[in-house]
Amino acid sequence: MSRPQDVQKLVRDVHERLQARRVSVAVVGDMILDTAIEGVPGGRHPETLVPTLREATAHESIGGAANIALTLARLGADVALFGIIGSDLPGRQLENLLDRQPFADYLITERGWPTPRKDWIYEKRGTETALTLRIDYDRPLGGGAREELVGEFRGHCPAKVDVVILADHGLGSIGAESLALIGLARERGARIVAIPRTPILRGQSLDAIVINSPEMKQLARSDDDPRVLAARYAAEYSQDVFLPMLAEGIFVCPAGTRSAGTLIEAYPLDSADWMGTRDMGTAILSLGAALGLDPLENARLATPFRHLVAAQRGNGRVVWRDVFRLVGLEAV
Repeated sequence: MSRPQDVQKLVRDVHERLQARRVSVAVVGDMILDTAIEGVPGGRHPETLVPTLREATAHESIGGAANIALTLARLGADVALFGIIGSDLPGRQLENLLDRQPFADYLITERGWPTPRKDWIYEKRGTETALTLRIDYDRPLGGGAREELVGEFRGHCPAKVDVVILADHGLGSIGAESLALIGLARERGARIVAIPRTPILRGQSLDAIVINSPEMKQLARSDDDPRVLAARYAAEYSQDVFLPMLAEGIFVCPAGTRSAGTLIEAYPLDSADWMGTRDMGTAILSLGAALGLDPLENARLATPFRHLVAAQRGNGRVVWRDVFRLVGLEAV
């Protein structure tokens, strides 16, 4: 792990640079309504015998591409969000949540298609809280909605943008029709950072990908060690590859090199929930790309942000003040 003073200097320098120059980021991809349900195990229902939760609470938050956009806006970037929702109650809930956020959003509404949702079920046992079940509400999305999404991006993305993020969470917003976004991003002088959960972005003209180990195997069509595959992919396609390794840290393979890659170790954390940390990492790595950080510096910058999200269970609120405190700097 880097020396604490190295990380302190990096965090301070990036914060100062973002105050001196506004970074512009466009986020395009899958919209998700996350609901965290938390309660105390209550045994089994006497009639149905199914497990029950007592004293349950539910908290809704925006996930996926929208969560990335929210993170960037909180950290001081100018953000435009592009995504697809359904004409249903979860879609309206997402719109209402986004209306309160400090960035512009341009949403395509697809009739008859359910807005992607995820329910996260947590059980509280004493002082410990554990994730016990995740429920996904997903359906295939037609290509027409993706074509509309490209049109919305063409019409509303700023003429000059530093970074375009393609957030493919495997829910349909990024498909064959969406590949036109890459050319449109290049026309605007943007660097392109992607989450390639499906193989559609394999070998495309991207600057960096942020990809988990199972997805790396899928993208490379191989069951080899994901770290070996990441290094091979970075060399073959001249893209920075950032491979989040949960509690281990971020494995980094710079574009076009034949190196075996470098692990940037994670901050120690007694109890962690890594939901949402890849999205947080993608947001920070995109800021670093906009500022011209090299891949290793970029991963070092993202590490404390990942730590804070893991400590807050997913879509937590992370601002510069929290990061300064974590790395031992005076609060801003």
